[in-house]
Amino acid sequence: MTQTAVIPQKSVHVIPAQVNIQDEIKSAYRQLRVAAYCRVSTKEEEQLNSYEVQTKYYIEKINSEPKWSLVEIFADKGISGTSLKKRDEFKRMIKMCKRGKIDMIITKSISRFARNTLDVLKYVRMLRDKNIAIQFEEERINTLTMDGELLLSILSAVYQQEVENTSANVKKGLKMKMQRGELV
Repeated sequence: MTQTAVIPQKSVHVIPAQVNIQDEIKSAYRQLRVAAYCRVSTKEEEQLNSYEVQTKYYIEKINSEPKWSLVEIFADKGISGTSLKKRDEFKRMIKMCKRGKIDMIITKSISRFARNTLDVLKYVRMLRDKNIAIQFEEERINTLTMDGELLLSILSAVYQQEVENTSANVKKGLKMKMQRGELV
């Protein structure tokens, strides 16, 4: 004689997956949407040529990477990096990042991105929170892969101090010219 055990019926609660596997697969094979940011601080011909060289370089660099897709080259010409007030292209780039249109920004150096330590850290943190990398080429820093902000903070402070020293030297030179009676 066979005995059959009776198991009480329990309700099963299905917990939906948090991650859609199809989305994960798509994102693994999707190209990174990459933008470049260029800035030249004066409108002098030499600086404008530098801007043209930077633009051409980034177009070629981004287009040569098979896993990258060029979004746009953002450039502020003849604008100081100490303030964001007149940096319309920088602000437009940040808006596109907030709207999810950019995955990574590449730029020549921290000083091209911003010359104010607080601005650098503010935007690096904000973009990192959105999983958007900034790649600073001269310093070889990628903000999503670096272990800490120490190096970024130190270099930002150095660049900010450099600007402040240059400004003080220019003001001192102009004051000396005025004292000598030279036309300024």
